[in-house]
Amino acid sequence: MRAKKFYPLAAGALGLALLTGCGTAGPSTAADPYASEPPQASSPVEDGAEDANPADNVLALALRGHETLGELVTDAAGHTLYRFDQDSPEEQASACYDDCTDEWIPVAAAQEMTMPGGGEKLGSIDREDGIEQATLGGWPLYRHAADAAPGDTNGEGAQENWYAVSPTGTKAQDEPWTEGFCPQGFQVRQDPELGEILVDDEGFTLYRFEQDSADPPEATCFDDCAETWPPALAMSEFDFSDGLDASLFDSVERENRLDQVTLNGWALYRYAEDGAPGDVNGHGVNDVWFAITPTGAIAGDGTGTGDGGADDDDSDSGY
Repeated sequence: MRAKKFYPLAAGALGLALLTGCGTAGPSTAADPYASEPPQASSPVEDGAEDANPADNVLALALRGHETLGELVTDAAGHTLYRFDQDSPEEQASACYDDCTDEWIPVAAAQEMTMPGGGEKLGSIDREDGIEQATLGGWPLYRHAADAAPGDTNGEGAQENWYAVSPTGTKAQDEPWTEGFCPQGFQVRQDPELGEILVDDEGFTLYRFEQDSADPPEATCFDDCAETWPPALAMSEFDFSDGLDASLFDSVERENRLDQVTLNGWALYRYAEDGAPGDVNGHGVNDVWFAITPTGAIAGDGTGTGDGGADDDDSDSGY
């Protein structure tokens, strides 16, 4: 189980999470990530000295949910970033030069590059025009000059070569990035029948799925299943209430999607039929979904308290 860095969410992001994924605002102090001229080299820093202007060496990318394209990568100001099909990740090369860069502005790399959910896929290439360009999943990143305002996606599908980019570098339209929600913390609640159970910062019960695996951690609820059981996505710096051991929380990759929070190896989910904080309608559904204790064990006796509106026809799939 790999270590995971958690990033703070923008205010109000959780309220949109079940519809649009996890929107995140990046720092406003980052340097301008676009370069029409080769970036100037920073002055060398003597051993033991501090960089006088560290923001100049930071590229902070963000994520935003889109109603049709799913989760998009943006710059810190919210402008959509794109990839070009004629570029070559294998050859570490860009095919966009000269007049092309007037319309598609290369994103300049920086000494430190960050993105919510982890920046493991961020990198850079050396362009023929002297710009060191940021890459995601090997694909060079660009901004579209015709996107006048944050949130614009005027470059999507241009010349059938330009596409908004997803958090792994794929075309945003090719990935189901709208799955799940982003909790900002976890709490312990005393349920009258189940005893101590884990809830998120809004008080909604969290569940584990017996068709998942805790050792090694593996999440198996996707697509239609994830609409009924929205996964808790690992994109926040969490607050933990008394009674919780923060060291038991980690994350697992969701088949090339955003990472999901785990507790003692078990991936965490909400239940769509829980209409209010404190509801436990998902406990015992199909005998594979259960509310959990603060250590990840099945709450109560594990036999369930109701069907939560589950249909018997769903028993084979578990949701």
